[in-house]
Amino acid sequence: MSRNKRKKKQADRKAGALLFAEWRKERLERDCDFPEPAPGPSEVTVVSHFAPGASDRAVAAVRLECALRETWRNCGFLRTVIVADAETSELSAFASGFGGRVEVRVEPSIRSGRAADVAAFRAARLPDLFRTGWVLVVSEDAFPVRPGLGSYIDRFDFVGAPHPLSDAWLPRAAASLFGVRAMDGAFSLRTRSLCLRVAAAWNARMAGRPVPSDFSDGLFATSFLPARSLSYRRAVRLPSFGEALRFARRSASSVSPGNVPFGFSGVDAFVPLAKAGLV
Repeated sequence: MSRNKRKKKQADRKAGALLFAEWRKERLERDCDFPEPAPGPSEVTVVSHFAPGASDRAVAAVRLECALRETWRNCGFLRTVIVADAETSELSAFASGFGGRVEVRVEPSIRSGRAADVAAFRAARLPDLFRTGWVLVVSEDAFPVRPGLGSYIDRFDFVGAPHPLSDAWLPRAAASLFGVRAMDGAFSLRTRSLCLRVAAAWNARMAGRPVPSDFSDGLFATSFLPARSLSYRRAVRLPSFGEALRFARRSASSVSPGNVPFGFSGVDAFVPLAKAGLV
């Protein structure tokens, strides 16, 4: 990449982050003024993580609160578990306002600012956090933007935004041939049965080993394991590329009113939705 292209990309990313920050502020002010949403599907639990690293923890807590309120606004109020790297007064104060239906669990094994630790925790211990049939994983920059959760329940064992590994047609065609679907885990819907299978596979293959800095629990569940286990591939229902794309976007591709995804993952995917007035 040339220096000019790199500078433009950095400028675009900074502008996108500012746009997202302003949207968060306006949306959170509005959401806090509205009454608590009606209950959502009782068979779904929301799980999110909080490990912001060196950034302002108070600001990061506000970002996560916005993501959760938007999730409830679009999906109905759902039992919610937040896994935090350390005690956080802002999160505890937020959670206390929902009568025990929002829980904060502290997990010291997650190091602040290390996304790979969060991903590894989800792979190894996500089923410890819920007893419902499904779990909706959301993150501060990855959550629903419209209703539609019910249309994905009982269809797939894992559905999330297509990972960039799937963007090119050749690897996508090869993956489809072998029943592999590379998907992101930051915003995803998973069945409890899949989470148990993934946790068992993690303990068998990865327990005690160093976690790579680029580890992705989404890729572990939807690409690594299907490619290496025929029994896993046969047992797990994964969506097509198009179905995953309708669930969420991760790339900066343009959108129109007729193809708004259920949600998004990351600032790059948020910007086209915001500029088109679709969020």
